[in-house]
Amino acid sequence: MGLFDKLFGKKTTTTNTMADNTSAVVHEENTAQQVVIDMSKSAENLNNVLINMSKSSKIDMTKHQARVALAMDYSGSMGNLFRNGSVQDVITRLLPIALKFDDNGELESWLFSNDFDSLKPVTIDNYKNYVRKIMMNSHMSMGGTNYAPVLKDIVSYYKDIEPSTIPAFIIFITDGENWDTDETNKIVKELSNYNMFVQFVGIGNENFSYLRSLDDMKGRKCDNTGFIAVKNMNRMTDEELYTELLRPYKDWLNNKQ
Repeated sequence: MGLFDKLFGKKTTTTNTMADNTSAVVHEENTAQQVVIDMSKSAENLNNVLINMSKSSKIDMTKHQARVALAMDYSGSMGNLFRNGSVQDVITRLLPIALKFDDNGELESWLFSNDFDSLKPVTIDNYKNYVRKIMMNSHMSMGGTNYAPVLKDIVSYYKDIEPSTIPAFIIFITDGENWDTDETNKIVKELSNYNMFVQFVGIGNENFSYLRSLDDMKGRKCDNTGFIAVKNMNRMTDEELYTELLRPYKDWLNNKQ
């Protein structure tokens, strides 16, 4: 049985030890302690969140289809989170959303700093060492924080390169304010014309005044963005994480009906 079947409810009589369990990611924080992220448990928790969401929704979120993307901040202040395994843990917990919604089971992936880099998607085959082998081998250097270049590339990808009738759900994670608010305003207004929703996630202690201001942005066809601020995503339970990420997206989908 494949891991995809294990994640989404097909039962098996075979049991595995943790050492053999391909749905777990292990990284060492130090020589005395290991942190284990069990993706099969996260997938189960995601299903429960989607079931609960569907009770008050026009859309059955358990059957919803979408392209799912991740834009991850690669600025200098994020360096420690890349090195200590925190970003890897986040990716492991986000991948079940793509496995559930996307028929290809891929989490499209971008890094951004002053500029951006489009990466190989996160899949069931490469997620365990994705940060070390793919993200940290990017040709980008860790610099400042601009949102517009990566958003423009994501819009181009879903509008022109890989167009589809199903929506794109974009998870945009940053730990800092952007330097390019005018350009970001333009691209946020533009993407409101397309079947795309951006869920911004601000992590750490920044105020994120710009991202908070998007709720009041004029000149959009619809409110196509959400924002949550969290100190540490990895201290959220799966239920908290998936609910906070997906509730604004669900509301956007319902408003489109």
